[in-house]
Amino acid sequence: MPESSELRDQARHYVRGLIAAIGKNPEVQALYVLSSSANTSENVTVFGKDSDFDLAVIVDVPLRSDEWRPDPEDTYTLVADRIPDWVPEFSFYLPVAWGSMEVNVHQLIYQYEADVRTVWNSDKCDAYANKGEPLLDRAGRFGELIALKTREQQHRLGLEEPRLLNRITWDAREIAVKQAHRVGPPSGHVVLSMALEEVIDWVYITNGRLIPNRKWKLFQLRALGMVTEEQEQLLLQVMACAPHSMSDLERRIDVLARLCGSLGIPLDSHSIRRTRKSYQRHKQLLGARAAVYTSRPTPRLIPYVGRVRA
Repeated sequence: MPESSELRDQARHYVRGLIAAIGKNPEVQALYVLSSSANTSENVTVFGKDSDFDLAVIVDVPLRSDEWRPDPEDTYTLVADRIPDWVPEFSFYLPVAWGSMEVNVHQLIYQYEADVRTVWNSDKCDAYANKGEPLLDRAGRFGELIALKTREQQHRLGLEEPRLLNRITWDAREIAVKQAHRVGPPSGHVVLSMALEEVIDWVYITNGRLIPNRKWKLFQLRALGMVTEEQEQLLLQVMACAPHSMSDLERRIDVLARLCGSLGIPLDSHSIRRTRKSYQRHKQLLGARAAVYTSRPTPRLIPYVGRVRA
């Protein structure tokens, strides 16, 4: 089997006619190759014989502010008569030397994406910022937009870290065990698997990385040097699961605790209390000045001012 880069080059040869047919149209603001089809310095994905070839065409379409809708498809419907008729279907197949190759043409309206109300999630930012190769970008406008949307998303991810840490303190043991006792080990195993994904997301965020499409999450951890070989092995041990076994749930919990410790996520009782209290303060209307409840000598809420004076 050819190496990934060689196979990718062959694939690009087969889509050159399509690229030319799209790129010649004046309404095209930008044309990008994405994911494993793209050649960029940050892209560690692998192109194989079963890979799709991903293109993105960004089209200039006049758009009024009041035509923006939260769901882009609703906006597309409103401006359908302004969208050029050469825009192709999303998915189709091309004959290639190894059989057939699916081509996906992702389609965006530049004016919709540039609107401040349009928010890109981490997956989309990663696809364009790290796994997007520009073939055409008129005046560099779409590249500038990618950079802006990526900065905004990285800020949101930074705010997400405390929530993830809080969830890990619950899901990595307590909720997993409780659910197993309530309704059986399979539910506990599901919660623990969620905790593992929360840990993986935390690793991406604390390394200043965008969280990619889930199919690349595991592979990129090691490929981009975010975990050591030993940590990767611990992660794989947590993934292994005998869903009906309570003892295997305990095994997974112990391994996940070792993994968390090696990553810098403390799960001792003192650290757990501190993490939860810190997160909960942000959920309280009064923050650190919230009233506290006591049942002695009578049930009552003690305001912060009263506590300070006492």
